[in-house]
Amino acid sequence: MKISVMLLLSFLPLFASAAMNITTNEQVSQALTPDVLRAQIGFEEQNKSADAIKEHLNVIVASVKQFDPKGEFCRGGGYYLVPRYTYKDQKQIFNGYGGTLSFGCDFKSIDHYNALLVAIQKVKAPSVLINQSALTWEVSLKTRNSTRLAMRASLLQTASEQAAFFSKEMKMHCEISAVTFEGTEPQPVMMKSMLSRANASLKEESVPTEEPIMHDETLSLSATVNYTCAVK
Repeated sequence: MKISVMLLLSFLPLFASAAMNITTNEQVSQALTPDVLRAQIGFEEQNKSADAIKEHLNVIVASVKQFDPKGEFCRGGGYYLVPRYTYKDQKQIFNGYGGTLSFGCDFKSIDHYNALLVAIQKVKAPSVLINQSALTWEVSLKTRNSTRLAMRASLLQTASEQAAFFSKEMKMHCEISAVTFEGTEPQPVMMKSMLSRANASLKEESVPTEEPIMHDETLSLSATVNYTCAVK
């Protein structure tokens, strides 16, 4: 964890040199290694029978639930079913139904991702098309939040040490009066390389998906700290 402190001191007398305010700007940054492989997986079917579409999509939902019974990796599973029409000579012609289903999943590895696709392929009806978004390595929300909490604790520790330093150097009693945190979103060190497979149908003979390149991200957190110093 990298900590930088910018001492932008502004001395504002409160009571004829009896007390003063000090303001500092401090920043800490932390490199984060992505820990989840994020993917969007969609399914689509067109059929004359609405019941057939429901049956086919429910089989896929059941397969995903069997693969992830506690819902730890995948979200979604609701599907949409709408009638399809064409128009000829200003007349509406019913062509059947269209159904779509989608999941957003966070995997621990590319093998984990491919294992789900294999499980789905075993039960998927031939009439159901599968669409895969680009795979990306990302930092999970859990890791991001825990890191941000640790960074806040680090900044508060730095502020406490700074208050003690001011007290010693100025022969006054200095304490923290206010802390305002300002965070920034993680920025990738380099642009991620994504494996683009959007709108590509999965076939039984297809080669397993390759793992995308992983790059660390940097999370930064800054704080404006106000100190009040008074004569002992």
